[in-house]
Amino acid sequence: MESLVIYATRTGNTRTVAEAIEEGLRPHGPVHLRSVEEAVNGISAGIDLLVIGGPTEGHGMTDAMIAFLDRLTMQPLAGRAVAVFDTRLWWPKALSGSAAEGIAGRLREAGADVVAPPESFIVSMKP
Repeated sequence: MESLVIYATRTGNTRTVAEAIEEGLRPHGPVHLRSVEEAVNGISAGIDLLVIGGPTEGHGMTDAMIAFLDRLTMQPLAGRAVAVFDTRLWWPKALSGSAAEGIAGRLREAGADVVAPPESFIVSMKP
């Protein structure tokens, strides 16, 4: 199984989580790690699992993640297996919001198969 982990980050916390996900996927086959800026050329057809995550800010996704998803959802995503995550502060989700929920919703609308519930990882504001 070939996987691609894509992340947006401001302080480095989300990159750290993305790196841990990359490491966890490595025993299952080739895995690539890209920031949303590095993933501007889209997703190759050979990717079996796409994992996308970003920080939760202002109750949702960052501008960088929104711009990335705008480009990504212009590609055919029907049936593509995806998992999503976010990083957020230790607040109730009702107060903090969830970037992962927004990412999952955008990908479902584009026809992707979200294969796991959106996951939040709690971080501090410190890098």
